[in-house]
Amino acid sequence: MPPPLYCVTDATVPVTTTELLAAACAARGVTYVPVDAGRFDPCEEVELEAGAMLFRPAVSSAAVRVEQALYADGLATFYADGEALFFDGAAAPLLFARRGLPIPRTITLLHNDRAQLRRAVERVGGLPVVVKVPGGEGGVGVMLLESFASLASVLDHLFAAGRTPQLMAYVADATHWRVVVVGSRAVAAYRNHPYPDDFRSGPSSDPADYMVPTPSPLTDLAVAATRAIRREFAGVDILAHASGRLYLLEANFPCYFPQAQLVGGIDVAGAMLEHLLANSRRLTVGE
Repeated sequence: MPPPLYCVTDATVPVTTTELLAAACAARGVTYVPVDAGRFDPCEEVELEAGAMLFRPAVSSAAVRVEQALYADGLATFYADGEALFFDGAAAPLLFARRGLPIPRTITLLHNDRAQLRRAVERVGGLPVVVKVPGGEGGVGVMLLESFASLASVLDHLFAAGRTPQLMAYVADATHWRVVVVGSRAVAAYRNHPYPDDFRSGPSSDPADYMVPTPSPLTDLAVAATRAIRREFAGVDILAHASGRLYLLEANFPCYFPQAQLVGGIDVAGAMLEHLLANSRRLTVGE
């Protein structure tokens, strides 16, 4: 009897995510157990059985805390180790840079100082620049600023709101790729196309834009980024410049994997579950 999958969800998780995970479980005789973060009792001690699988598609702070409360040694997860559960994802750009992974020139702004800001703009290559506020989804919080006056006014607002923005080089003439990594391989990749009247891009609705990729510099970078954040599953965003250079933007865990499955027909949920099952076997019988 295969171990159950405990899935930490909340009201923000798309129905498609849980439906695909539940279907992948049903196809393999795995019991799917949803855990609602909004109803979780932190005073109740819950001990999951050894070898059980644990995954959190929810991104809320409450869901993160529920997952941390449920975690124990002997559970199969997408974390490289138990301490990775407490990794600070906001520090990822610094980690990528330390590992030599190619990222757009990036500076985290800590002070609302005009002289410092001018130096930072020069350091990332000059205007236009991208300002990113970590934590958003779907491009929310990513802004293109083309003049110093507009940049300064936006940063005034962000610092007044207590945010810590990142200043990044703007990479023009590039294709935005999302690569989905499971374990040590890329199981899906697809292009994101620019929105009308916007520099940001979104997932394609054309199945022809989706593929199960073969090993390449693009997939190698995606796998390296996933390892850097100590995960075994991630949606990695990469810019492929017209010159052939690659720029790593971020590695997202969790990520919205149903896009590749519903549009591209790639069984990402199945690959995810197979990886967790393999981890469970390794933990329980040493395979």
